[in-house]
Amino acid sequence: MEGYLMVVIEGYNLPDDLYYVPEDGVGNSWARVEPDGTVTIGIDDFFQKQAKTIRYVDLPFEGDTVEQMKAFATLESEKWVGKVSSPVSGEVIAVNSELMDNPKFINEDPYGKGWLIKVKPTNLEEELKKLVHGPDQIKELISKSIQKYLKK
Repeated sequence: MEGYLMVVIEGYNLPDDLYYVPEDGVGNSWARVEPDGTVTIGIDDFFQKQAKTIRYVDLPFEGDTVEQMKAFATLESEKWVGKVSSPVSGEVIAVNSELMDNPKFINEDPYGKGWLIKVKPTNLEEELKKLVHGPDQIKELISKSIQKYLKK
Protein backbone atom coordinates (compact mmCIF):
# COMPACT_ATOMS: atom_id res chain seq x y z
CA MET A 1 0.00 0.00 0.00
CA GLU A 2 1.49 3.27 -1.09
CA GLY A 3 1.93 6.07 1.42
CA TYR A 4 1.74 3.86 4.50
CA LEU A 5 4.45 2.61 6.79
CA MET A 6 3.38 -0.90 7.67
CA VAL A 7 3.89 -3.05 10.68
CA VAL A 8 3.97 -6.57 9.23
CA ILE A 9 3.73 -9.60 11.52
CA GLU A 10 3.16 -13.13 10.22
CA GLY A 11 1.65 -11.77 7.01
CA TYR A 12 -0.71 -9.26 8.64
CA ASN A 13 -0.27 -5.64 7.55
CA LEU A 14 -1.17 -2.77 9.86
CA PRO A 15 -0.36 0.86 8.96
CA ASP A 16 1.50 2.42 11.87
CA ASP A 17 -0.16 5.83 11.53
CA LEU A 18 -3.59 4.48 12.50
CA TYR A 19 -5.14 3.97 15.92
CA TYR A 20 -6.46 0.51 16.81
CA VAL A 21 -8.99 -0.80 19.31
CA PRO A 22 -7.11 -2.74 22.00
CA GLU A 23 -7.32 -6.52 21.80
CA ASP A 24 -10.01 -6.64 24.51
CA GLY A 25 -12.31 -4.52 22.35
CA VAL A 26 -14.89 -6.07 20.03
CA GLY A 27 -13.21 -6.72 16.68
CA ASN A 28 -9.98 -5.20 15.50
CA SER A 29 -11.03 -1.83 14.15
CA TRP A 30 -8.87 1.12 13.20
CA ALA A 31 -9.27 4.90 13.22
CA ARG A 32 -7.59 7.44 10.96
CA VAL A 33 -7.76 11.07 12.04
CA GLU A 34 -8.32 13.13 8.91
CA PRO A 35 -6.93 16.66 8.37
CA ASP A 36 -10.39 18.16 8.97
CA GLY A 37 -10.65 16.48 12.40
CA THR A 38 -13.09 13.77 11.35
CA VAL A 39 -12.24 10.11 11.87
CA THR A 40 -12.47 7.32 9.29
CA ILE A 41 -13.08 3.85 10.74
CA GLY A 42 -12.59 0.36 9.30
CA ILE A 43 -11.38 -3.11 10.25
CA ASP A 44 -7.77 -4.21 10.19
CA ASP A 45 -6.04 -6.80 8.04
CA PHE A 46 -6.03 -9.42 10.81
CA PHE A 47 -9.80 -9.17 11.32
CA GLN A 48 -10.64 -9.29 7.61
CA LYS A 49 -8.37 -12.29 7.01
CA GLN A 50 -9.92 -14.21 9.93
CA ALA A 51 -13.42 -13.40 8.70
CA LYS A 52 -12.53 -14.59 5.19
CA THR A 53 -14.71 -13.28 2.37
CA ILE A 54 -17.15 -10.69 3.73
CA ARG A 55 -20.61 -11.27 2.21
CA TYR A 56 -22.77 -8.76 4.07
CA VAL A 57 -22.28 -5.55 6.04
CA ASP A 58 -24.75 -3.91 8.44
CA LEU A 59 -23.72 -0.30 9.13
CA PRO A 60 -25.31 2.55 11.07
CA PHE A 61 -26.97 5.50 9.33
CA GLU A 62 -25.66 9.03 8.92
CA GLY A 63 -26.72 10.99 11.98
CA ASP A 64 -26.47 7.97 14.31
CA THR A 65 -24.02 8.14 17.19
CA VAL A 66 -21.33 5.60 18.04
CA GLU A 67 -19.57 5.04 21.36
CA GLN A 68 -15.95 4.16 21.89
CA MET A 69 -15.43 0.39 22.37
CA LYS A 70 -19.13 -0.33 21.62
CA ALA A 71 -20.29 -2.33 18.60
CA PHE A 72 -21.61 -0.26 15.71
CA ALA A 73 -21.52 -2.68 12.75
CA THR A 74 -21.96 -6.34 11.90
CA LEU A 75 -20.00 -8.20 9.25
CA GLU A 76 -20.98 -11.59 7.87
CA SER A 77 -18.98 -14.14 5.92
CA GLU A 78 -20.13 -17.60 4.83
CA LYS A 79 -19.72 -19.21 8.24
CA TRP A 80 -19.17 -16.29 10.59
CA VAL A 81 -20.91 -13.20 11.98
CA GLY A 82 -18.91 -10.62 13.89
CA LYS A 83 -19.39 -7.23 15.47
CA VAL A 84 -17.11 -4.23 14.99
CA SER A 85 -16.51 -1.75 17.80
CA SER A 86 -15.86 1.92 17.32
CA PRO A 87 -12.44 3.31 18.24
CA VAL A 88 -14.01 6.71 19.00
CA SER A 89 -17.32 8.24 20.05
CA GLY A 90 -19.20 10.68 17.87
CA GLU A 91 -21.76 11.29 15.17
CA VAL A 92 -21.71 9.24 11.98
CA ILE A 93 -21.28 11.75 9.13
CA ALA A 94 -20.67 9.29 6.27
CA VAL A 95 -21.29 5.61 5.59
CA ASN A 96 -19.46 3.66 2.91
CA SER A 97 -22.58 2.72 0.93
CA GLU A 98 -20.44 1.03 -1.74
CA LEU A 99 -19.99 -1.84 0.73
CA MET A 100 -23.67 -2.77 0.40
CA ASP A 101 -23.06 -3.93 -3.17
CA ASN A 102 -19.35 -4.70 -2.81
CA PRO A 103 -18.54 -5.96 0.71
CA LYS A 104 -15.44 -7.58 -0.82
CA PHE A 105 -13.78 -4.12 -0.69
CA ILE A 106 -13.19 -4.84 3.02
CA ASN A 107 -11.09 -7.88 2.08
CA GLU A 108 -9.39 -6.29 -0.91
CA ASP A 109 -8.50 -2.91 0.63
CA PRO A 110 -9.36 -2.69 4.36
CA TYR A 111 -7.54 0.64 4.80
CA GLY A 112 -8.79 2.25 1.58
CA LYS A 113 -11.96 1.37 -0.33
CA GLY A 114 -13.05 -0.91 2.53
CA TRP A 115 -13.54 1.84 5.14
CA LEU A 116 -16.83 1.54 7.06
CA ILE A 117 -17.87 4.92 8.46
CA LYS A 118 -16.67 8.47 9.05
CA VAL A 119 -17.34 10.09 12.41
CA LYS A 120 -17.32 13.62 13.81
CA PRO A 121 -15.68 12.78 17.16
CA THR A 122 -16.94 14.17 20.46
CA ASN A 123 -13.95 13.46 22.72
CA LEU A 124 -11.09 12.66 20.36
CA GLU A 125 -8.06 13.71 22.38
CA GLU A 126 -9.04 11.69 25.46
CA GLU A 127 -10.22 8.66 23.50
CA LEU A 128 -7.08 8.40 21.37
CA LYS A 129 -5.13 7.79 24.59
CA LYS A 130 -7.09 4.53 25.08
CA LEU A 131 -6.17 3.17 21.65
CA VAL A 132 -3.14 1.27 20.35
CA HIS A 133 -0.82 3.46 18.25
CA GLY A 134 2.75 3.28 16.99
CA PRO A 135 4.86 0.34 15.76
CA ASP A 136 5.70 -1.17 19.17
CA GLN A 137 2.12 -1.14 20.47
CA ILE A 138 0.79 -2.44 17.13
CA LYS A 139 3.27 -5.35 17.15
CA GLU A 140 2.15 -6.25 20.67
CA LEU A 141 -1.54 -6.04 19.68
CA ILE A 142 -1.24 -8.26 16.62
CA SER A 143 0.97 -10.75 18.48
CA LYS A 144 -1.70 -11.05 21.21
CA SER A 145 -4.43 -11.47 18.59
CA ILE A 146 -2.48 -14.20 16.80
CA GLN A 147 -1.86 -15.96 20.12
CA LYS A 148 -5.49 -15.67 21.23
CA TYR A 149 -7.27 -16.57 17.99
CA LEU A 150 -4.87 -18.75 16.03
CA LYS A 151 -2.73 -20.68 18.50
CA LYS A 152 -5.17 -22.07 21.02
